[in-house]
Amino acid sequence: METVYNVGIYCRLSREDLKNGKKDVSMSIQNQQDMLEAYVNEKEWTMYKAYIDDDVTGTTFNRPGFQKMMHDIENGIINCVITKDLSRLGRNYIEAGRHRELFNEYGVRYIAIHDNHDSLNDDLNNISTPIKEIMNEMYAADISRKTRSTKKLMASQGKFSNSRAPYGYLKSKEDKHVLAVDENVAHNVIRIFEMYLKGNTARSIADVFNCENILTANEYFYNSIGKPNPFKNNKNKWGSATIMQIIKNPVYYGAMANGKRSVKSFKDKRIISKDIGEWIIIENTHKPLISKKLWFEAQQIRKRNKKQTVRRSSNGTVSIFAGIIKCADCGANLVFNRKFLKSGKKEFFRCGTYIQKGKNVCPMHYVDYLTVYQAVLTNIQECAVLAAEDEKKLINDIFKSNGEFKNKDIQRYEKNIREYKNRIKAIDQLLQSLYEDKISREITTDLFKRMSQKYSNEQEKLIADTKSIEIKLSKYKRVEDDLTNWTNRVKQCLRINTLTRSIVVELIDRIEVSESYNINGEKSLDMNIVYKFNLNVQNANCHKKNRAS
Repeated sequence: METVYNVGIYCRLSREDLKNGKKDVSMSIQNQQDMLEAYVNEKEWTMYKAYIDDDVTGTTFNRPGFQKMMHDIENGIINCVITKDLSRLGRNYIEAGRHRELFNEYGVRYIAIHDNHDSLNDDLNNISTPIKEIMNEMYAADISRKTRSTKKLMASQGKFSNSRAPYGYLKSKEDKHVLAVDENVAHNVIRIFEMYLKGNTARSIADVFNCENILTANEYFYNSIGKPNPFKNNKNKWGSATIMQIIKNPVYYGAMANGKRSVKSFKDKRIISKDIGEWIIIENTHKPLISKKLWFEAQQIRKRNKKQTVRRSSNGTVSIFAGIIKCADCGANLVFNRKFLKSGKKEFFRCGTYIQKGKNVCPMHYVDYLTVYQAVLTNIQECAVLAAEDEKKLINDIFKSNGEFKNKDIQRYEKNIREYKNRIKAIDQLLQSLYEDKISREITTDLFKRMSQKYSNEQEKLIADTKSIEIKLSKYKRVEDDLTNWTNRVKQCLRINTLTRSIVVELIDRIEVSESYNINGEKSLDMNIVYKFNLNVQNANCHKKNRAS
């Protein structure tokens, strides 16, 4: 009895099948479908359905059209599958073979027309089938390798190669691999960095943007191209993760960062995010929105916040000392507490380790909030006075307090560099003279070798020593420049009477608080304010009477 075939034709096209950026006409979906339908009509079989996967790689079998076809096979709806060739079924040798076996198990006939494959004739004549499937897989692997190689080359040249420009930028009309500033939203990016550098958390920045109804990056993108946002829902709001992605991206100081993600292999398309150290970063590729200095300052804050738990109060605000005030003994954050008593509101800090693990692990380190507030305000005001009266002396004092630069004679470094470079030039002249003396036979070859080796060794050491000192001097001058910026910021605090979160975050690295002790029957504690650039200000005997001695 002749089998009645209910046929499903399967058509697939992927980026692997593109030529010169356009779909190969001979491989197009419509062309495949027309050819397969004609074949079914010629055989006078029943055409049930065309299953289509457009722009889907053949290295995976998790394709919508293919999965629908498998569902119909498993439910006995179709008993014959036809493709243009074996590669349309898939380019993964093992998986393609497994699915052909599944077809057999379900009693489904499989035909690949151009490869002359028919599962009814699966004998020695079809021994070429697995060979062709291996070749198909090798082709996919080769395409994947070439694609990765092309992307790596573009990354090394600092070219933009993604389909969508980062928020704040557009693809240049002249060259799609170059970014141009999007004036409509660039100010939002600048504002994000300014707010973050002033001590706002990513969450609080997102809250402000949502309150002001600023379009999210996704919403803005789809609005700009005149298409509905496919991700639009009630949760389509700015989030802290989006804000942090912007803050971490070097693109905003004019650097192109590529190679942030990769797939496991050409068969496994799962995406792997790479560490920032593995990114390919090429600088000065386009116009920046912020300076490189500000970007790196933001990264320092981000790394510090990552190590710390910055807690917000119930109304969403962040304590001005959050993540900065520390236990001098265990290094944990001091946790802010508030109690409402009959006598009024009481605000204070206690060691986080003490709260979690008890006094046997670490003492309480109790300190009144106003004590900390007044001590920090007073010290900042004192630094501001010093910076205004004698900025150079303040900078020198900070260097002297820094172990790395302590007792370093910078003028001697500069003198040594000059002397070394002069000696290097003199040795060049000596070597030239020696060579001329050898040529004129005024000295022997043996003496020339010994003298030239001696001078060459001396010169190599001088070159190495010069580079070493120049690195140290460069580091010193870089810190000196940063320190000048710091003192300029401190001078702005000359007349402040209140503290803000932004002032504390900009100027202070950490505040270390000791456990209390008794002096003449009165409880006291030590507070060490560590300003950025290691300016340590000791406040001994901070009494718990909301004043510091």
